[in-house]
Amino acid sequence: MPRRNGLILAVVVAALVVVADQAAKGWAQASLPRGRVVTAIHGWLWFRLASNSGATLGLFSGHNQLLGLLSLLVLGAVVVVLLRGQVGGMVGAGALGAIAGGALSNLIDRVRLGAVTDFIEVHLWPTDFNLADAAVRIGVVVFVVALLWELARERRAPAR
Repeated sequence: MPRRNGLILAVVVAALVVVADQAAKGWAQASLPRGRVVTAIHGWLWFRLASNSGATLGLFSGHNQLLGLLSLLVLGAVVVVLLRGQVGGMVGAGALGAIAGGALSNLIDRVRLGAVTDFIEVHLWPTDFNLADAAVRIGVVVFVVALLWELARERRAPAR
């Protein structure tokens, strides 16, 4: 995969994640009553507007600046991996774009609002989250799978 194609895909996916997440958070802030649970799918999906100055599961609560710095480090790491071209093909590049977009969108919240806006609750998931959080989590899983797939493919390929 040419490095340029991976970079373009990652930037497009990152931009889509930021736009979708910021739009969803804007909807949540404008439509959901703070602290009140709104049922979307009975027994499975709820919306509840919340602010989170920490990380997932409430870790590092109140350490917004530290988490903002970590977001910048994640963004830098994604750029380095993309520039090296070791991304597990186009799927890996898309996954890195999702990770970068999620990190950037939550960083926007941290800078603009002083905390991240969460509003989604799902059955069997222990805490509220947002689309950016989901993009990061899914992106990490897809990236690891893409890298492992690429490594397995390289091992099966005949030596040249």
